[in-house]
Amino acid sequence: MLKIQLFALALASSLLSLTARAQYAEAVVSYIPGAGFSPGFTNPAAALGEPSRITPGTFGGAVDPFDPPYRASQLVSIGAGGSLTVKFGRPVINHPRNRFGIDFIIFGNSGFIITNALDPNTFDWIGTPATDGSLFGNNVGASRVSVSRDGAVFYELNSTVALPVDALLPTDGSGDFHVPADPNLTQADFAGLTLAGIRALYYGSAGGAGYDISTAQDAQGRAVMLPEINYLRVEILSGKAEVDGFAAVFVPPGLAH
Repeated sequence: MLKIQLFALALASSLLSLTARAQYAEAVVSYIPGAGFSPGFTNPAAALGEPSRITPGTFGGAVDPFDPPYRASQLVSIGAGGSLTVKFGRPVINHPRNRFGIDFIIFGNSGFIITNALDPNTFDWIGTPATDGSLFGNNVGASRVSVSRDGAVFYELNSTVALPVDALLPTDGSGDFHVPADPNLTQADFAGLTLAGIRALYYGSAGGAGYDISTAQDAQGRAVMLPEINYLRVEILSGKAEVDGFAAVFVPPGLAH
């Protein structure tokens, strides 16, 4: 009996792991770099799979809201008029019980600016690093996010509520890529916070910009009900953005449609 229980636990763990791994974008459908993209950051496959937890190399380290990913192996750049379309490994569910109603998350390479002074002798921060909420590396232009079930017909997410790509929230590689943070957080909410304070507001999330499939609309602005999607398109209308990855919000077994 014990062997059966252990086997069942191992199987459940394996299935959960496989499900989580399949909850990222797994294929590039199309990529148009646009104008003003970052040279050398034009490999769209960099945005597939799990977003970055570690930046490799001599000057790398753990990815956190002060230290975003920055290497060409981690990011793809999209300039004005450019786009990136990806396909997920399995359907992304439009689930009403997802946290904050968010169904998927896009991760970029924005970071919070540290406002502490530098010690001129050691070049270390004086005191515990903190931010005033200002960002660096973020896209200051406009973006558009669209979704599709079949890869042929795409519906734009309502631009009045959709968050900009590659802005808030900077990635925290120690968090859960499948758990969204509060989409109502603003830069002002992070003023004066250290990494510990930022993580407290993230509440277990890895950050990123979260999106609700329920905000999809047709060309006439009418709401479109999509129970799930398989394709996602990011278009940069102005400025430029770097994308590190895409993650579906994980729906626990028993709650899925």
